[in-house]
Amino acid sequence: MIKKYNFSELDNDLLDQSNSIFRSAFPDVIFQSEVVQHAWKKILKYFPTFQLYYVESNSVVGFINAIPFFWDKNLKDLPDEGWDWLVETGIRGYEQNITPNSLGGLQIIVAKNYLGKGYSKLLIKEGKKLANHLGYKNFVIPIRPTLKSNFPKMHMEEYMELKKEGKIYDPWIRTHISSGAHIIKICPKAMSIYGSIQVWESLLKTKIQKSGDYIVEGALNPVSIDLNTNSGAYYEDNIWINYNLDSSM
Repeated sequence: MIKKYNFSELDNDLLDQSNSIFRSAFPDVIFQSEVVQHAWKKILKYFPTFQLYYVESNSVVGFINAIPFFWDKNLKDLPDEGWDWLVETGIRGYEQNITPNSLGGLQIIVAKNYLGKGYSKLLIKEGKKLANHLGYKNFVIPIRPTLKSNFPKMHMEEYMELKKEGKIYDPWIRTHISSGAHIIKICPKAMSIYGSIQVWESLLKTKIQKSGDYIVEGALNPVSIDLNTNSGAYYEDNIWINYNLDSSM
């Protein structure tokens, strides 16, 4: 039987499980993000009831992490900075006592041994329920397509159009569309990650001999390396999507 918890209700064992699931869900490059490193503790502290977990027999099945924020413009005007912007805006709004009117989805993760059983759609529904319950006007997510890393040199516009057996190729895009989401637009700098040559050599597991673009395992796009400045920059594009909210849910 599935039980629902928010972050403040998790015991140490469930916390450890959720952290392990979180770490295993993304490539190492994501954890080089300064926003991830510095903001995540604030998200959990400020918004514990917006972090929802499914648990079965003391095992974490999956979870949705979300953040409330204020938005009074057209959704088509949501920033190119996507995920980074959403985190920073939600935290700043909380610290400045700005009343939120929208919910932003940060991630939805299902544990590997529970994949393929429909839990991702149930967690999406939990997000919609929460936004509806609070009377919010929007539920938006800058989604990270699951298989885009297989095509790091392909533009996101082209990748979104890929089909397999007549269906949308990417399973995460497909899941959201079938759950009722509408694509707003691409956010080409959803995450911006910078690091020294040493950092990128560690991720590439090889010595960098010249400037240029490099493919890092798990990255959606190439990393641009500049030996003259001893630095590399990675800009990850995601896709802004929106769910229409319905008070009848």
